[in-house]
Amino acid sequence: MQTYQFKRLLQTAAVFFALGMISAAQAAATVVNLDVNESQTKLVPTTQGTCINANAPGCVRASGQVQINFNLTGNTSCSLDHVAVGDPGNISDVAASDFNADKETGHVTPVSQSDRHILIRDNNTQAYDIAYTIYANCGGNQIDSDPRVENDGTGHP
Repeated sequence: MQTYQFKRLLQTAAVFFALGMISAAQAAATVVNLDVNESQTKLVPTTQGTCINANAPGCVRASGQVQINFNLTGNTSCSLDHVAVGDPGNISDVAASDFNADKETGHVTPVSQSDRHILIRDNNTQAYDIAYTIYANCGGNQIDSDPRVENDGTGHP
């Protein structure tokens, strides 16, 4: 009887361990670091892109449900303002849902945000590429950068 209970306990522990590993993998954030150019007119991604096609700095290839962590680096008085996806007014229902974005403006509701950090979620339910624009405020002037996200559609359960 004790052997059966011990086996059952081990099986239960293995299931919880596997679920924990899956949750940890999904919770891992992709990092995109950005710096402000010298004239404070543009945000410049400094993180090597991970996209398969036209891999440019800041390009994110999403596999599974991911969080994307935007960080403003360097010595600057600028602050991150917001992230928008797609062309305003032309965002698919899927993209709006995947990024928790306003369908009309593309404005993404972040998971968390501060002056130097914005964290967003991408549910990645279908395969599609979408441009994103990250905006910062520099002394009253709005500057931006516009890499893209390649969703592979593997976030759908």
